[in-house]
Amino acid sequence: MHSSDILTHAGLARRAICVAGATAFLSAMSSDGFAAPSHETASSPSAASVRGKRVYIIHGYMAAPSDHWFPWLQRRLSAEGVEADVLSMPEPGRPDPVAWGDYLDAHVVRPDEDTFFVAHSLGCIALLHHLARVQASRIGGIVLVSGFDAPLPGLPQLDGFVASPARLDRIKDLAPCRSVIAARDDTIVPYVLTRHLAEHIGAEFITVEKGGHFLASDGFVEFPLVYQTLMSHMRSGSR
Repeated sequence: MHSSDILTHAGLARRAICVAGATAFLSAMSSDGFAAPSHETASSPSAASVRGKRVYIIHGYMAAPSDHWFPWLQRRLSAEGVEADVLSMPEPGRPDPVAWGDYLDAHVVRPDEDTFFVAHSLGCIALLHHLARVQASRIGGIVLVSGFDAPLPGLPQLDGFVASPARLDRIKDLAPCRSVIAARDDTIVPYVLTRHLAEHIGAEFITVEKGGHFLASDGFVEFPLVYQTLMSHMRSGSR
């Protein structure tokens, strides 16, 4: 067996573990699409399995690190011993794809198998373009929320982010754990566009019936589903 075959089989095996872990979590979720918050402590065996991992959280258009569920997620991860950074993307009210790409290139430090990403809305496609450029051979995983890789109706100012296709085949090789979350009633990023993105990167697709665009105005100042999905990815990488 060639070394490339060994890597492929190892990647497929880890992908299966990621999906199995996330599926087990989803089967335990309540009917409204949310899981009960974890009560693990920093000294618990489960917390120990993720301690020392790094997570980058990337916001979207017209947002900031202090918005929506980003600070809550950062606090929850920090309590588990995870190094979590909410990146402050430049000029979010007038986002430029080159500036956002340069910012990610400068602020994401040496990603490896212990590095995970959570992105929301416009942050998703910006992240995918960045990951297609990185020199790492493998990262831990990605959780994309309300993402898209095609023009959005009514928001032509964001078309520059999807003008050139991201190398999505590279994402499949780079990130063995991939999850995409969408709400059927999202009025900003149509549900079908997020579903297509999940298909394009071969990701687990998680649907919430009512969640809108997962903004604070939709009631999302906490987001247990993202937290639990991400924790499942990180624990899978520790097996």
